[in-house]
Amino acid sequence: MFDLSSIATSYIPIIFLIIVGIFVSILWKDARKNTHEHTWELPYFDEIALSMNYLNRNIKEDGRFQYRQNVNPEIIYENTTYNSLRHAGTLYAMYEYEKLGLETKFHDNRILSSKYFINRYIKKIDDTKYAVVSLPEEEGIKFPIAKTGAAGVALCALCNLYEEKELELPVLRGLGEFLLSMQDEEGNIYAYYNLEKKEPDKTAEAIFYPGEAAAGLFYLYEIDPQQKWLDAIKKTIMYLVRTRKSMDLNIPFDHWSVLTIEKLLAKKLVPEDQAAEMRAYAEQMAIPALSNQITNSKNSYYGAFKDNIRPCSLGTIMEGLASIYNCSENAQLKMIIEKSLAIGNYFLARVQVKTGTQAGGLPNSANWVKPGVTPNASVIRIDNVQHVVLGWLKYQQILKANGKY
Repeated sequence: MFDLSSIATSYIPIIFLIIVGIFVSILWKDARKNTHEHTWELPYFDEIALSMNYLNRNIKEDGRFQYRQNVNPEIIYENTTYNSLRHAGTLYAMYEYEKLGLETKFHDNRILSSKYFINRYIKKIDDTKYAVVSLPEEEGIKFPIAKTGAAGVALCALCNLYEEKELELPVLRGLGEFLLSMQDEEGNIYAYYNLEKKEPDKTAEAIFYPGEAAAGLFYLYEIDPQQKWLDAIKKTIMYLVRTRKSMDLNIPFDHWSVLTIEKLLAKKLVPEDQAAEMRAYAEQMAIPALSNQITNSKNSYYGAFKDNIRPCSLGTIMEGLASIYNCSENAQLKMIIEKSLAIGNYFLARVQVKTGTQAGGLPNSANWVKPGVTPNASVIRIDNVQHVVLGWLKYQQILKANGKY
């Protein structure tokens, strides 16, 4: 039976014990029989390469991504619909691919696309602050706004350019100052800044933006280790930890916040009492996700989740579970997460487009291969691909750390 004794029981109600106990007995039995061929011997090198080549092929001459494609290459989309946050996220995935030592052949195109992003979307909003702009004509909004999540992800994607002398530090600091100006006294980060009114919208909420902001500030802190960045990171994360612990099974799966916790704990940047709260928050987040995974190997959605067969979303879950694995000190939970990652990443490998001009793409739905599905199921967006790539990359690192390849 799965032992949760090392997890803060104030965070994990007794119902979690029952759910995880059932989950362990099913997942361990099925995953043990079905994962070795697809993980230890073939840890997604081919799939990652295929998807990275997809992203690279979809960088245009000016550095803009072809935001949408379709599995059917005869369906062509005008590239007017766009999303600056997702552009930044794709740059971040390309950087992580290089950083983990796989290949650098996409480096020049990544720099090209980064410069396009900087020139088009990063705007100075006052003497000290820069923001990432969302444009009405691209995102279907009424007026230009600056999302805090976009600024955070941009920092994740662009801080490496300072070390390469491709971007000046004041721009990156300006994005950090923008995020600090959008934080309230409790630690929450407002969702966006109204560029017409020149003020934050304090009523709008975005679940993932505080975690994205904290992650971005951490990347900034690594190249510019000022205490104010670290203080803002910890304040944001502790706000999320303490306001979400009462949600029990309804806690949102926020992979950006657990990525930040993973980094804080790895570098021992928080006192042990806060570290324990952060671990408990991360572990709490894992329980409802694990309990919803489809573990019957005879099910055509084996490795996906009962209410979720969307590759983009599943990629974020793989990212988050890998971060939770690295945060946790509970050996049994780590064992279960590793098995969950094995079958989840296997499912994503199965739904990846393998051949043709869209090879390496990840459509909106795993059902894209089935007749009679909605046309949207076969749409490939760049963020679908980048999240799945990051999920595979993080899983590879766990396998490597455990000496399994």
